[in-house]
Amino acid sequence: MPNDPTPIEIRQLQASGELEISWSDGFVSRFKDAALRRACRCTTCRQASARQDVIPCPQDIRIRSIVPIGSYAIQLCFDDGHDRGIFPWDYLRQLGRGA
Repeated sequence: MPNDPTPIEIRQLQASGELEISWSDGFVSRFKDAALRRACRCTTCRQASARQDVIPCPQDIRIRSIVPIGSYAIQLCFDDGHDRGIFPWDYLRQLGRGA
């Protein structure tokens, strides 16, 4: 939707292992890197979740890089080698609101 909030700044906070997103409506989301790794919606992670498998994710996992995907999402690459997850803005916004 044209009036949906969009990110105006994305900051990787290495010291605390967090990703911070400032939105166009003034809201700020802050996520632990490990929480985002567990929230991955790639096919492999969705299948593991459907089987109720535990996705191995150490608390000290870090985001290695952030890749823009068009104007609608980012791809997060983690230091455990996982780089398949695409995180659309609306999904990140829901996660940031605790949905």
